[in-house]
Amino acid sequence: MVDDHVVAVGNLHLLENGRTGWMEGLRVHPDYRGKGYANEITRYLVRKAEDLGVCRLRYTTSDENAASLKLAKMAGFSRLLEMSVLWAASPRAVPPVKSYYPIEKATPARTYELLQASSNIVPRGILIYDWKAVDSELQNFEEIGRTHEFYVALNKGEIDSFSFGHLRQEFSETWSFTAYARDSVGFLAQLSYSLTKSLELGCNRIMFTFDRKFEESAKHVDLQSEEQDLGHLVLLEKRIEQANRRQ
Repeated sequence: MVDDHVVAVGNLHLLENGRTGWMEGLRVHPDYRGKGYANEITRYLVRKAEDLGVCRLRYTTSDENAASLKLAKMAGFSRLLEMSVLWAASPRAVPPVKSYYPIEKATPARTYELLQASSNIVPRGILIYDWKAVDSELQNFEEIGRTHEFYVALNKGEIDSFSFGHLRQEFSETWSFTAYARDSVGFLAQLSYSLTKSLELGCNRIMFTFDRKFEESAKHVDLQSEEQDLGHLVLLEKRIEQANRRQ
């Protein structure tokens, strides 16, 4: 507060039974930037997390957000994971991958069960969606499943690829989805499937999150979109040691 006016805000949200503190919504009024308020809010949230006894703090940002990355370094956060994010307006359908395994809807619990034998599909065991991040655990699959639909492809009973997505009406009817796969064939199959799904729902935009190792494959997909952009999401984490937590 400056002269009874709010000039900076930030939010700390507890996830995973209080184990993770998720930081989000850090904003500073343009007239007050460069005065250390973002630093002050961040330090306060770290202290609050210590008071609450969380094990770690996490948040995501763009790799082009130099100010946010500088702030993370100052506060002792480390880069944990990077993912690609593709936005496209009015994309066209992409032909399905020939001879690929059928992609079918699955429950969150079934998807989680299948992944237990193929956990390497998900980098570092962390699910990324809508610029959020949670560990690949059953409770988190079920929580995501409250708003998202899951789709899997099996090869001889084992998961070869999967995706999950939902309609974000608050962002101009955007179909937001994440895909994971063993290889580029499965990746492209899930991309084609999700694009078809978005068109069936009448979406005019997509936001697609995926493993950076498939970025070259994504660049060769012709979405026939007049407006699209490929960026990178960075997941940052700060471990909070037991000795640092306030009693």
